[in-house]
Amino acid sequence: MKRYYQVCRKCGKKWEADAYRCPSCGGVLRAVYERERDHLREVIENASSFWDYGELLPVTEENCRVSMGEGDTPLILAGNLGQMLGIENLFLKNEGMNPTGTFKDRCMSISFSKAAELGAKAAVIGSAGNAGAAAAAYAARAGLPCYVMVPAETPPQRIALIRHYGARVIPVRGSVTDCIELIGQVYETYGWHNVTTAAVYNPFQADAEKTISYEMARQLDWKVPDWIAVPVGGGGILSGIYEGFKDLLRLGLTDRLPRMIGVQESGCSPLVQAFRENKAPDEIERVERPQGVAVAIADAFPLDGETALTAVYESGGWAEDAEDEEILEAQAEIGRQEGVFAETASAAACAAVKKMRAAGRIREGESVACVITGNGVKELPVIGASMDPLDPVDCDAAALERYLAERFRI
Repeated sequence: MKRYYQVCRKCGKKWEADAYRCPSCGGVLRAVYERERDHLREVIENASSFWDYGELLPVTEENCRVSMGEGDTPLILAGNLGQMLGIENLFLKNEGMNPTGTFKDRCMSISFSKAAELGAKAAVIGSAGNAGAAAAAYAARAGLPCYVMVPAETPPQRIALIRHYGARVIPVRGSVTDCIELIGQVYETYGWHNVTTAAVYNPFQADAEKTISYEMARQLDWKVPDWIAVPVGGGGILSGIYEGFKDLLRLGLTDRLPRMIGVQESGCSPLVQAFRENKAPDEIERVERPQGVAVAIADAFPLDGETALTAVYESGGWAEDAEDEEILEAQAEIGRQEGVFAETASAAACAAVKKMRAAGRIREGESVACVITGNGVKELPVIGASMDPLDPVDCDAAALERYLAERFRI
């Protein structure tokens, strides 16, 4: 039995049959769930895994679910890093612990479950690496052919991971936004299901990020952080997390909303620039040449930027960017202080929080949660290349003694 219907964000029309775009005006669709308030509250309170939230996700047939143990990621109190930054209650929601090392696994579990439910024969996605690898893995699990369009300049280790799962990679001369827009022009021609993680092309996955909020609130005994810092590429994760907290507030599980921080790299920061210029959410401008180390968020145009910037404004939040050096420094600090391997896109969130605390925007005593959106393992070649080579020591106690004295002053 179907538990939801779709509503167009643009024209407001209601649709019972599943659709990727509004059949009337082509607008973006969202799911509305037909359940009693107390029942939904009970579902969230008692959930202990991703698909325990199934009644709040747009997949009806349980036998179509494609899962690899996504979700239920740890939320850790980052005491060492927090002390360094002057934030007593600093938390890291480590989405790098998902099956392929990224929050995108949540989106792909829904996307491929929905594709199976709709009888898909193949899937396609545009990605700078994380979503592409997640899509490839879940496609393998679902037994579906998967086409992944990536910017031609995507680091080879990211492409290798996508190909490892058996996906068919198509390098495109352009940005990740160009890849996604190209797919939007052709996916219907080839009968592909578009599993791109942007609500404008794939509304079914948009509720996946809400589960991050549900988990975070449960892990904090239903207390809400004052601030939540989220890296922004397409913007869907920020708006999804905010919508999740709005659900929790409506259901009476929490008593307030967090202030959202949208974080980008300075070489590709269209949402941050719009915020600084006090532009309306629909006035975000495209970046012509995205640059920087955080390739996972180098979206020339955030396709879910309108809802993301709306969330920043509504919550009384902030938007901040960070330079390459600040991001790499934050990445090292997260690893050395907390033992968490965050990719550069994730480290950008901590870099922005560090700047905001130093400027006094985050006040003493306020709590902050940084969403670590992905694991840094895909960036090992870059990180390794930046380190000094190590000289071996002879297998001899006296040589080891000299080595320790010279290198570590022991």
